[in-house]
Amino acid sequence: MTVAIVHYHLGPGGVSQVIAAASRTLTAAGVCHVILVGSRPDADGNDLPVRVVPGLGYRRDPGNPTAGELAGALRAAARETLGSTPAIWHFHNHSLGKNPLVPEVVAALAEAGERIVLQIHDLAEEGRPGNYHVIAGCRKLYPVSSRIHYVFLNSRDLGVFTKAGLPPGNAGILPNPVVVPAAARRNELRAPCPLLFAPVRGIRRKNLGELVFLSALAPAGTRFAVSRAPMNPDALPMHESWRKFVERHRLPIEFDVVDRLAPDAGAGTNFESWLAHASHIVSTSVAEGFGLPFLEAIALGKPLLGRNLPHLTAEHARHGIRCGNLYERLLIPVEWVDLVILRAYLTTTLGRNYRAYRRPLTNETVAATLDALDHDGWVDFGNLPEPLQQGAIQRMADPGCRMVPRVRIADESLAADEWLAASIENLTPAATPAQLAPYSPEIYQKNVTTLYARLADQPDTPVRFLPADAILTANLAPHSFHFLLSSLPSNSAPSKPYRAIVFDIYGTLLIAPPGGVKPDPAADPLLREILERFGHQPPQSPSTALHAAMLRHHAAAVVPYPEIDLRVLWREVLSLEAGTDTAPLVESLESAWHPTRAMPGAEPFIRQLSRSGLSLGILSNAQFNTLSSLGGVADLFAPELVILSHHHGIAKPDPGLFQMLTDRLAGRGITPGETLFIGNDPLHDIVPAAAAGFQTALFTGHPDSLRPGECSPDFTFQQWAELVV
Repeated sequence: MTVAIVHYHLGPGGVSQVIAAASRTLTAAGVCHVILVGSRPDADGNDLPVRVVPGLGYRRDPGNPTAGELAGALRAAARETLGSTPAIWHFHNHSLGKNPLVPEVVAALAEAGERIVLQIHDLAEEGRPGNYHVIAGCRKLYPVSSRIHYVFLNSRDLGVFTKAGLPPGNAGILPNPVVVPAAARRNELRAPCPLLFAPVRGIRRKNLGELVFLSALAPAGTRFAVSRAPMNPDALPMHESWRKFVERHRLPIEFDVVDRLAPDAGAGTNFESWLAHASHIVSTSVAEGFGLPFLEAIALGKPLLGRNLPHLTAEHARHGIRCGNLYERLLIPVEWVDLVILRAYLTTTLGRNYRAYRRPLTNETVAATLDALDHDGWVDFGNLPEPLQQGAIQRMADPGCRMVPRVRIADESLAADEWLAASIENLTPAATPAQLAPYSPEIYQKNVTTLYARLADQPDTPVRFLPADAILTANLAPHSFHFLLSSLPSNSAPSKPYRAIVFDIYGTLLIAPPGGVKPDPAADPLLREILERFGHQPPQSPSTALHAAMLRHHAAAVVPYPEIDLRVLWREVLSLEAGTDTAPLVESLESAWHPTRAMPGAEPFIRQLSRSGLSLGILSNAQFNTLSSLGGVADLFAPELVILSHHHGIAKPDPGLFQMLTDRLAGRGITPGETLFIGNDPLHDIVPAAAAGFQTALFTGHPDSLRPGECSPDFTFQQWAELVV
């Protein structure tokens, strides 16, 4: 029997590791085979039977060679190595959208009666909208015949394909072999303090924000580390955003540590050294095909903690393996993220996803997806966009907030800080290496050679193709949505002097009476009436009581410019429980006490900018009800560029807010120098924005907009029509 294994590359990555391990088991079994790839492997693959076939690597457009030419080149390379056309073609991730020629080659081989194994590790239809356009027009994506066998890493993916019409006899599960370097088993090298090591590249689906959240929640002295930075340049901005975030907030987590830092004094910096010194393996990934770190932790004799992926651990449980201390959800109150902003993020993100997947987006889909994100007033931290994750992490600086998050484990809800402390204290692995026998290279060898032998005996039958739309539809169900598996905003630059415009709100976009939180005897009767209408017993002077609560929070704050959520203050004034929803009450109070109206000329200006393709944002001292005060124009701002002080516990002119804006713009490839910041306050808007490198424009067009202070804006204007951007 001869076999040709086909993949795009053998560079660093999980699929490459699987192919290398499989090749070595085939060599041990005496199976003659060749690995056909598009680029030369690194030094770790020198012992493998590799042939490079030009045109097989990653590419977006068909170009040269053609699919027919690539198929001919694959046949020629296989014959030169094996002496004949291979009995079995084994393709990995043929439909991932990494090369438009590969699905055509597979279809051509299938129609020629070749015997083919199609191994699905990942799918463009599942969390890779950026890849989908490469395969969107392919009508022969998933061939079916007696000589084609699909293998999956888990029963969830298998179920999607069988429901789409793949006969169960043409499919099965083929677990990856688990191979761990023996040197990594030296547990006596463990670092003296807890060291939680994430053996992953810091790409988006690995959920770096949750690692950062756990580091903020962990007992003092605990360290976290992420092994490597992404290789894909498109993934680096998000990785760098998190790295800068933890530096600013001095959190105990390091990124890209391998070959750069040592886990302990005198230790090596290589990957094996970090594994050996880790007290725990940690995983917060939101999507895996197989979840190798779960099993590797057992092989290493290390306890595992973090996020459970039930579709994977259910497979392990069939073999009696419990992987570690894992939670299904890490829950924070909806109030911490604000449903208005969450809905804006969701609508924008779903819009990008559905455009990428070439599907119409309905209001019903948005509503159903938002409903799926709400878990009885809580949201899963792991299924939030990164800016909202960062805002939630910043709340952890308040000792009272540290006790709020919960972890959901099966049907049980536990305090996240207590669960984490107990998990870190536990140094006993959840399973033993002996229990990994079902995933041994020997079992893999038996499984794959049996599959090849059975396929070699199959007669030729006509080829048909699965409806590819059915695979996409199954993965677009509202309960399957995930922010971290979604399209990011485009980095393309419009042909304008500026690439982004960011606005202050009060005094700039909205006219609001002077006031804020302060004693206001004239307003007290109205405030008491509203409080009584909502069923509360009001204090004699609600405004004075609210002001006193604010002063207490300011006195306890550790930042120079604190901002307190009005919902929290009113709960304290009314002696309500922490989880009480005061949003409707606060909206009524603010509408009556501090009514707002639109600044003349601002809305047409914003709509004109939106049509031009500029990125629009907001940075304002504002509360949860502020965005709704903007009306329909609020939907025109990019959700990740909306920074409201109450989310982060700090107010302008704190430079931290402007640094946050800088980081988020960087995710779109935009610099502060390409951004115009518009505000009405010299000292709270113009001075700190200019200090952060932004271009600035001072609005002076309304009596209520005028604020004292000296500044040197790039522009000063009274009418919105004056500002040409």
